[in-house]
Amino acid sequence: MNEFYRRYPTGSIVSDLLQIHDGLFIVKTTLLVGDTVLATGMAAAPTLEQAEDSARQRALQLLGIHLPVQTEAELIPRPPAALEAAPWSEASNTELLLEPTTPPSPRRSKSASEKPPTKREPVDLADEIAQTTAEMKRLGWTEAQGRACLLERYGKRSRQQLTDEELLDFLHFLRSQPSASEPSF
Repeated sequence: MNEFYRRYPTGSIVSDLLQIHDGLFIVKTTLLVGDTVLATGMAAAPTLEQAEDSARQRALQLLGIHLPVQTEAELIPRPPAALEAAPWSEASNTELLLEPTTPPSPRRSKSASEKPPTKREPVDLADEIAQTTAEMKRLGWTEAQGRACLLERYGKRSRQQLTDEELLDFLHFLRSQPSASEPSF
């Protein structure tokens, strides 16, 4: 991504989770300079991180920028079995049309002049957000019911607006609720 920021010093990379469909996270990444869209990329994967990485890579490739290859050890671990999806097949998802991911370019070695970033990265709670989605499905909640609960408990309309502590509290709250099929007595 250094190449992107070298070419476009005022550029930004924005990734949006569009949908979770059949256990796949669908992400769109947009490359911008100001309000001008340079390129976009979409991808679907069983983890949010993999989908975001693939979408970002696809968008950067449209600008002729290739990211280094990630090894299996560098990938984020898969989610627990409860959140894993069955393998995606075109036959089972006729309404969802996505391009297959292209293999990444060969890994380039780091030069001695490249320094690791000094900024502390924010904590990634994407797995916890995905778990809250799974819990709300278990409870049979609609999007409106989830939003109403967030407004009542935290005064916020979206899980993305919650602090780390609030998100973890919300997840704990959802897990403590009986399933829609369980008796409540």
